[in-house]
Amino acid sequence: MNLKKIIFYHPSFEKGGVEKILVNLIEYSIKQKIKVQLISSNSKLKKNKYFETFKVKKFDGRLKTTIFSIFILIKILIKNFRNRKATCLLSFQSNSVAICFGKFLGFKVAIRNSEYPLGSLNNNDDNILKSFLIFAQKIIVYNFANLIISNSIGSKNTIKNFIIQKHKVIHIYNPYLKKINKKNYKYKKDVVLFVGRFTKQKGIIYLLKAFSLFLNKFSQFQLWFVGSGPDEKLIKEYIKQNNLNKNIKILPWQKNLNLIYKTSKIFVLPSIYEGLGNVLIEALNHSRACIASDCEHGPSEILMNGKNGYIFKSKNFKSLYKKLIFVQKNFKLAKKKIINGRKNLNRFLILEQSEKYLNALRKI
Repeated sequence: MNLKKIIFYHPSFEKGGVEKILVNLIEYSIKQKIKVQLISSNSKLKKNKYFETFKVKKFDGRLKTTIFSIFILIKILIKNFRNRKATCLLSFQSNSVAICFGKFLGFKVAIRNSEYPLGSLNNNDDNILKSFLIFAQKIIVYNFANLIISNSIGSKNTIKNFIIQKHKVIHIYNPYLKKINKKNYKYKKDVVLFVGRFTKQKGIIYLLKAFSLFLNKFSQFQLWFVGSGPDEKLIKEYIKQNNLNKNIKILPWQKNLNLIYKTSKIFVLPSIYEGLGNVLIEALNHSRACIASDCEHGPSEILMNGKNGYIFKSKNFKSLYKKLIFVQKNFKLAKKKIINGRKNLNRFLILEQSEKYLNALRKI
C-alpha cells in the first residue's frame, strides 16, 4: 500500500516498555513524514502537522473506558474513510475491536501482539473459562487482520498454529534502544535488581524465596524491586514475615533508571511467561549480569538460550537460587556473557526495527 497515514489504537497508556516502544515508533514515522493519529488515554508527544492525538477518557469501570475508546475509533475511521487505501490502522494492544471496525470500514489493519498468546490460559492468571473465551475470540478475530506482528520468534510460531494464512504472521523485535551504551562493568552495591510490574505473571514469589536462601551465604546483598502493581502487598508481607527490611527495598517507577541499573550487580527476570522482556534488554545495555526464567518466549531469545546470560527453570526458586550462587561465585565468567550479550543488542535499535515496521505495513 502507498502508506501515508497510520492510526495507532492504544486506549490505555500506562508506564512501561510498551508505551516506550509506541512513542519510538510514532516519532520515527513522523520523521519519515508519515501522518500519525493516536487514540490513547495519554501521550508524551506534542501535536504538529504530522501528529495529532485523540484522548480516551478513563472511567472507573473498564467497560466504560473501552466503549468510549470505540466511539473515538469509529469517529476517526469515518473521517479517514476516503483515504482508507493509504491509511493503516495499527492496534498496539492486539485489540480485537480495532480489527472488527477497521475491516468493516475497509481499512488495512495490523495488530501488534506483545505477550505469549497462551500465557494467561496456561497459567490460570484469571478464571480459566474467562481466559479461554478471551483467547478464543482473539484467535478468531486475528484471522481477519491483514498483518500480525509479534515481538518474539517463539510467539510468532505459536500464533501461526492458529492462523489460516500463515504469511500474515511476522516477527519484528522491539524498537527499544536509541543507542548502545558504553560498556561499564563496575557496580556500586551488592544488589539483585528486579524492574517491572508486580503481578503474578512476573514470578515475584520465586525471586523472594530464592533470595532468602541466597542471603544465608551472602548476607550483604540487597534485593530491589522497582515498579508497582497488585503483588506489592505480597512483597511487603514477605518482608514483614521474614524480617527483611534491611535486605529488600521497594522503589517506585522512575523516568530514568540509569543510576539504579548502574548501582546493581545482578538483574533477575523470574517471569512465568513473557512477550519479550524489555527490562532484560535494558539490563544488558547497562552491562549487568542477567538471570531469567526459561518461560515462553522472549527472555531466552534475548539471552540466546544462555549465551548472553543465565537461564533457570521457570517457577522453580531452587533453580534460581543456584544461578544466583553461581553468578556471585563466578562473576568473571558472568562478564564474558555480558560482553557476548552486548554484541547482539543491535537487534533492538529503534531505527532498524522501526523501519521494519514501516516496510511491513507498506507491503499489506
